[in-house]
Amino acid sequence: MSISAGTYSCRVRISCRKLRLSSAFRSTLDSPTVPSHRAGLIHSRATSSSAHRMQPQRVLLTNDDGPDSSFFQAWVKHVQDSLQWTGVVCIPSQQQSFVSKSISHGPLQVTNIDSRTMHVDGSPATCVNLALYSLVPDADLVISGPNVGHNVGRASVLSSGTLGAAMEASLAHKKAIAISFPFNGWGSWTEEDIQTAVQMAGQVASQLWEEWQSGTVEADVFNVNVPLGFKTVEGTPVKPEILRTTVDMQSQYSSLYKTIEGKSGAFEWAPKGLKPFDLPAPTAGGDVAAVKAGHVSISPLRTGFIQPESKP
Repeated sequence: MSISAGTYSCRVRISCRKLRLSSAFRSTLDSPTVPSHRAGLIHSRATSSSAHRMQPQRVLLTNDDGPDSSFFQAWVKHVQDSLQWTGVVCIPSQQQSFVSKSISHGPLQVTNIDSRTMHVDGSPATCVNLALYSLVPDADLVISGPNVGHNVGRASVLSSGTLGAAMEASLAHKKAIAISFPFNGWGSWTEEDIQTAVQMAGQVASQLWEEWQSGTVEADVFNVNVPLGFKTVEGTPVKPEILRTTVDMQSQYSSLYKTIEGKSGAFEWAPKGLKPFDLPAPTAGGDVAAVKAGHVSISPLRTGFIQPESKP
């Protein structure tokens, strides 16, 4: 199927396979305070030596929430210390959510925070383009996120700055993963929720990279959603499953702005309808249904203009 939004579209392929995760992570999920994963789903395919050979040369880490993200520093630490991947950070200097794949024309200012961290006064996609062509040209994997909140359903996928950064990486012929951490209410998560989600995201990212290297998938971008605390949208803990999903095409929004009282011709941000979990019947096998039920969603995407089929 295709998802169209004027400037770009993405084709979605679905696989009924579930991701296999390492036995080390199973022990984390089986702890008394964290819901356990489905038995038999977790298996390590790579030895330590083969895992080392499969590592990306350099990983570009970006986001759309900027330096103040609640989840980004924990993720960067996990990538560098636990996955032992060489990561370089290039993120917007301030929050840049819901800007899709917009490109900042500049002039741009790059601020070096340390030897591996750069802040750019531009959009997430701008950070990726600037990094891949001027700052970190040897990066062969781009991971965008973790987004603060979900990115499920057509409206979010086509509007997200997190996904926009991943799409920009795909245009540069780089493999890209967009990661989001849905949650039940702002600030409702615990530090343990964050660490467990980071570990899960790391295992998923590592497995997806292996799949790319083995040639078993054709996806340009993977859109991954890891619910914090592995709970349903109603807050009920579940045993998380890792599901390959499609993007739910029902998701949409209406007006994004409202008038400012007392100011003629002035409008302010006030989105309506951006609530995919309120869908009365989410699409079976879709990302909305998976995350609504507290499970991890992985949607493989292809970037490109998909021509509609001609009617006979």
